[in-house]
Amino acid sequence: MISKLLAKALATTALVCAATAAAQAADLPSVKAPLSLPPVAEAYQPYFMKLGFAYAINQSHSKMYANGLDAGVGATVEDVATLGFEAGWFITKNISINVSGGIPLPAKDKVKGTSPNPAIARYAPNGTSLTEALPAIIPITVAWHFDNFGPVQPYVGIGAGPGFSFSNKDAYLTNVKLSGALNTVITFGLDYMVNEHWGVSLDVKKAFAYLDGHGTVKSGPLKGSQVVQHLHFEPWILSTGIVYRFGGPDAGPVLAKY
Repeated sequence: MISKLLAKALATTALVCAATAAAQAADLPSVKAPLSLPPVAEAYQPYFMKLGFAYAINQSHSKMYANGLDAGVGATVEDVATLGFEAGWFITKNISINVSGGIPLPAKDKVKGTSPNPAIARYAPNGTSLTEALPAIIPITVAWHFDNFGPVQPYVGIGAGPGFSFSNKDAYLTNVKLSGALNTVITFGLDYMVNEHWGVSLDVKKAFAYLDGHGTVKSGPLKGSQVVQHLHFEPWILSTGIVYRFGGPDAGPVLAKY
């Protein structure tokens, strides 16, 4: 009799413990698998174009020689304002290859200084136009873009660019020929992006080149004299305008994203 009562009590205790454990388990929060986030749209645009105003401050200096003798004066190229443009490709999100240019406009090459030679001082005084050239330079640069400042994206770069003159008009000199030159170019600036496609740009380039000019005196007592100009051509090129970036995922696959 006692054994039956003991067995019944143990069975009742087991049922109570099981019910209590089930109730506690029901109160515990359920563990769910983390939700996967939708893919983020990539705003990277690998190609760009810039168009705007460019101003070349032609910090040049030179020495001139007449019939092989030092003329005692130099010459400098005047400043030029024009329409500038640039195109480029981001080979990574931070590195771009850029090609710049502008519409060529005439620039006068003028005498700078007063020669100790009386004939030169009289017939080619300071400011005399030696020739009117149509100069051009095409900078090709590689730039590093800093992308940790939000829409403000500064950059620095270095490269080279061929320089030449499309034409040379007669002035004090005739039959003028200017040699071509390969310029070393440094660049820095910033783009302010209003959205993933459009922005405004400020750019500064400094070019370093050396070239020779040859011509013949057109008139006066020195008529027929052969003049040689050794020119250090080192302009600052200041540009501002709009920038447009394109070619991202919304236009199909790109060659390089990172």
